Amino acid sequence: MLKNELRDILTRQKADDRGDWLESLTLRQEGDTLNVGFPHFYFAAWFSQHKRDLFEQALSCRFADERLPQIVYEQPALGHVQTWSLQHAGQEAPGQNGANTADRPVDASAHGNENDAFTAFIANAKNSFPLAAAKEIAEQRAGVTYNPFLLCGRSGTGKSHILRSMAATLQQSQTGNRVIIAPAARFCADNPAWVRHPELFWQQWDVLLLDDIQDLAGQTAWQQKLVACMDACPPSTSPGRRSGQMVFACTGQPQALKALDERLRSRLESGLVVELMEPDLDVRMRYLQATCKERNMNLSRDQLLFIAQRCSQFRLLQGLLIKVAAFCSVTGCELSQADLENIVRTGVADKTPGCLEILGEVARTMNLRAEDVLGGKRRPDLVLARQIAMYICRRKLGLSYPELGRAFGGKDHSTVIHAIKKIKKFLVSDKALQQLVAELELKTQ
Repeated sequence: MLKNELRDILTRQKADDRGDWLESLTLRQEGDTLNVGFPHFYFAAWFSQHKRDLFEQALSCRFADERLPQIVYEQPALGHVQTWSLQHAGQEAPGQNGANTADRPVDASAHGNENDAFTAFIANAKNSFPLAAAKEIAEQRAGVTYNPFLLCGRSGTGKSHILRSMAATLQQSQTGNRVIIAPAARFCADNPAWVRHPELFWQQWDVLLLDDIQDLAGQTAWQQKLVACMDACPPSTSPGRRSGQMVFACTGQPQALKALDERLRSRLESGLVVELMEPDLDVRMRYLQATCKERNMNLSRDQLLFIAQRCSQFRLLQGLLIKVAAFCSVTGCELSQADLENIVRTGVADKTPGCLEILGEVARTMNLRAEDVLGGKRRPDLVLARQIAMYICRRKLGLSYPELGRAFGGKDHSTVIHAIKKIKKFLVSDKALQQLVAELELKTQ
């Protein structure tokens, strides 16, 4: 009966399509779920490319006055069931998350509803460009053709968070993107039916997001499989077909791609490559404040600052807060500074240098005494060292100008502003200073 109703709708909407192909489908409605079966994999591939959108439009019309069921496409030839949610534009029915099985890459919907995922990502101007590019791709704004999109950055900078945010946004769009998000090694280790004919992959999926692409280094067969999949991705100019989108994340700087085979590396570098920088002190403080508010933890600003200055990664910050919460829960006491210092000392493998450490490194590199640089002498070499140290502290730690002034012996904030502006101006044309500052920034990582 449902097939006859859909055929009548198709005839009214599209005179040249009588819906004869509906006879090859097996439709079973069980409560709020509509199961759709296919006679074989290749019919499923043809249906996905040519009739899926038409079929779902007809279903939307059929259920316009009642709750729209979840549609489950069953493809036994692939050894698993793939699920997508079919819903009215702008609405989301509960319980419409995709199925997730152990023998296939993770469906984006398995990560839950992340409508606010981009908003929740705490960043400042330093990472505004990578975040803006990711949002443009995820929101499929007209004219955006960053394909592939490669997101690089050290561990703990938020790459996986952005990938999940992109997957959720793309899947929840009105175009109904079919999205795969998975670790690159897991995706390439699988051996699905599309390996022999990579074009079949893009008949089943619209977006591919792979994390930890660096794990493919040394795995030639896996890299060849991914290259074939990338080459089969339909461009935006393909007539009558959806364009595919590829997004990858790599731990490390873009130079880490040198470990990959040339064929894969050249394809990754042909798209938009961006790098997420480590969160500076301002971002880490905002992250800690937001997390403490969410968990009802009462820590003072000085305590949060103490934690933020000793961790450069979101994961380490999260781990420290868990340890602090556990300590307070077990002891039933308020956290003292001595307690906090003990927790940090035993729980952090990563320590961001403070102002004094940076000042000491600048002094050693320039063959000066740290106490002389910190003092008020106006000797040109001491003034330059002091200004460089202020500049690096501002970049590394994100301290405000008054905070920097206090850290450098009670200097006025206007003195700090003048010092940082002067170094920025010199860096434009002074190659020797550029090299010195770059060397110092590496030493103070």
